[in-house]
Amino acid sequence: MDPVTTAPSAKSLATQAFERLRSDILGGQLRPEARLRIQALSERYGIGATAIREALSRLVTDGFVELEDQRGFCVARVSREELMDLTRTRIEVESLALRSAIESGDLEWESGILSAFHRLSKTPPPSTPELHIPWAAAHQQFHEALVAGCSSPWTRRLCRLLYDQSERYRNLAERYTSQQKRDPAIEHREMMDAAIARQADKAVALLHAHFWETTQIILQAVFGDGGQTPAKPARKARKAPDHQARGVAV
Repeated sequence: MDPVTTAPSAKSLATQAFERLRSDILGGQLRPEARLRIQALSERYGIGATAIREALSRLVTDGFVELEDQRGFCVARVSREELMDLTRTRIEVESLALRSAIESGDLEWESGILSAFHRLSKTPPPSTPELHIPWAAAHQQFHEALVAGCSSPWTRRLCRLLYDQSERYRNLAERYTSQQKRDPAIEHREMMDAAIARQADKAVALLHAHFWETTQIILQAVFGDGGQTPAKPARKARKAPDHQARGVAV
């Protein structure tokens, strides 16, 4: 068989395996520390073992899968310490990206934020599993739009990686915690308004508070404690409208 004709197919299968495994890990269908046996995964996804192994190796590089000597692959562990470190790192990197975007962003950047916020505000909150996927997509688009004007491709790339790692924790919390008394829609609007008004210090402070509020919820839901988080900028209490999403939003 001609290897030239089979290579694209093999690459496509590995990509499919990577995307499906990654989605199931991020969504919590594959739990932290779960064993990832190649044959079982091959049967689960209907994809050959070679493509599954390649996908798992890529996920190890991205930090979603671990490879243990003599034991094989497993879903990466979660911990309170990692979540705290992840949040601090994400704040540092995304604050840098947001400041750069506010300094360099043009009219197209502003329009992108407005469009992403409009889509997010019109997307039903994730009150059921069926609604989670479209809301998660709109939510990610909004946060990416905020930093899209950043002049550093590497910084934007790090923002995406840190977002995905945070999303895994957020999804774990969302499956096991009741709705919290917060209104992410107001938080997102405040960040949008500050960014478009070119108020960098305010926008970064709002981002800081937004991330730590989510981390506090995850700590309570997944690890059973509130943790010790750095002081957060004060946020005026508001009564959230009944139709708005309340809960974990990062």
